[in-house]
Amino acid sequence: MDARPRGAGKSSFTLIDAGKLYAELPLAAGSVFLDLACGAGAYSLAVARRFGPEVQVRAFDLAPDLVEQARRQAAAAGLANISTGVADIGRAIPLDAASVDACLMAMVLHDLVADGNEAAALREVKRVLKSRGILAAIEFKKMPPPPGPALEVRLAPAELEALLARHGFFQEKSIAVADCAYLSIFRVRGV
Repeated sequence: MDARPRGAGKSSFTLIDAGKLYAELPLAAGSVFLDLACGAGAYSLAVARRFGPEVQVRAFDLAPDLVEQARRQAAAAGLANISTGVADIGRAIPLDAASVDACLMAMVLHDLVADGNEAAALREVKRVLKSRGILAAIEFKKMPPPPGPALEVRLAPAELEALLARHGFFQEKSIAVADCAYLSIFRVRGV
């Protein structure tokens, strides 16, 4: 994978209905939220604010400058419940096994598929999720841009569900979170 992912620096957070995302996150006091390919941290910062200091937010991205931007924004906002780090999620997620309640992959799975790194990343997601943890995946609808990536790399909800099923996840639900995007909630099969 390149040092800077293809969609790095662009955030979809302003496009979505954040309330719909928050409603699907099973976060309570003591929970850990993981934002993979966090970019400059828009989702991480919003979750840290919304759920407060009782929820720990872990945010990782491959681009050091974006991770530093997220860290600076969290510090400026006084959000002590966020920790950031540089990580290639296609290789390893630097967290303990069974330590995460909710993992967010916002507009990243289509890039991982395009780069051929989805299998390793999804293995790592399964490893870090707690037994009842969720994977929340936000993707652009399969419709012509803008906004978002080219139509040919987008994943329709059925394609995303089939992809994740091949990697041991089952879908609980899929909902629209914007005119151009959807959120699908997955759990690990057999847990």
